[in-house]
Amino acid sequence: MKKLLTTTAIAGLVICGSANAQTTISGELRLTLKGIAADGTTGQSVRGIGNEQQINVQTKGKLNNGLDYAAGFSIENDGEQTGTIFNENVYMDFTSGNTTLSIGKDHIQRSDSDSVLAQTFGLSPYDTQAKSNSLSANGTTTLFAQSPGAKPGQSYGIAVLQNIPNIGKVSLNYVPNNGQDATSESEGLNDTSAESAYEIGFVGNLGVNGLTVKAFHNQEKMNDGNVQKAKANAYSLQYATGAASFGIARKDFNAASTSATSIDQTVTEYAVAYAINKDVTIGVNYGVAKKDGTALNEKAKSLQLGYNLGPVAMVAGVSQNDNIGGSSAAADDSKSAFLRFIGAF
Repeated sequence: MKKLLTTTAIAGLVICGSANAQTTISGELRLTLKGIAADGTTGQSVRGIGNEQQINVQTKGKLNNGLDYAAGFSIENDGEQTGTIFNENVYMDFTSGNTTLSIGKDHIQRSDSDSVLAQTFGLSPYDTQAKSNSLSANGTTTLFAQSPGAKPGQSYGIAVLQNIPNIGKVSLNYVPNNGQDATSESEGLNDTSAESAYEIGFVGNLGVNGLTVKAFHNQEKMNDGNVQKAKANAYSLQYATGAASFGIARKDFNAASTSATSIDQTVTEYAVAYAINKDVTIGVNYGVAKKDGTALNEKAKSLQLGYNLGPVAMVAGVSQNDNIGGSSAAADDSKSAFLRFIGAF
């Protein structure tokens, strides 16, 4: 009888929800015109219009034991997406004072949540590919990695966040099966292709107004057959004063490998932005990416302009990327431009 009563109570809760909950729905639409031109006689030019739609469902309230809770998910479609559209910002948080227990994916602070410094300088709707194209028109892969090392933030896990008032937040995220999305409760538990991973991090201002410091370390448990484990360190320092913002970021990482020779990569980026007025911001970004065994360092520089139109934002940018993939071939230098409109609702 006790088991029956417990089950019935849970079922009623799921069906009826909570009278104390506050649920909101928001969304975003992005439309981007982009063009890339590769240099050299074998270079190609490509162009097109990209799109992304996202709907966010969030709820928050109090549990009957007094703890605060929040839960939500996002439905995101990147163009004509073939995979699931329900694996963005999925979470359930339980908070007591300054401590939060979070279960989910793509939610808590992590090292791959902002890939370029320009994202933090008033040009939030800024695309990595506009600065350093993931592919040149010739098809060469960039050395500028958005999600280096173990990247556990892209898998389902359990995390603890500790807020230190006036200092920042410390986080520890544990992922039992790295690189795999959550499955139903009875499936996927025998998968041995991925190991566990963790990431520890800090984001805060250390008590200094205008300062943002980020520091992360992630690591994946060694897979069978590998002798190198995926791991990464990521650091950034940003400072805003008046209308101007400055920053520097660095990532050191390597991927899992069966080779005894470690192949290290580093990405260093610098950014400056200036708010011309409350609606217009201009920013420049310069980055250098290095990888063991490549002929040259990859370099990228870009200029972006953001214009706030109220319910719609417009962002335009131009960039030049040299030695893509560490290659010295002329066809692996490229130039690109984009114009993006972002509408929120």
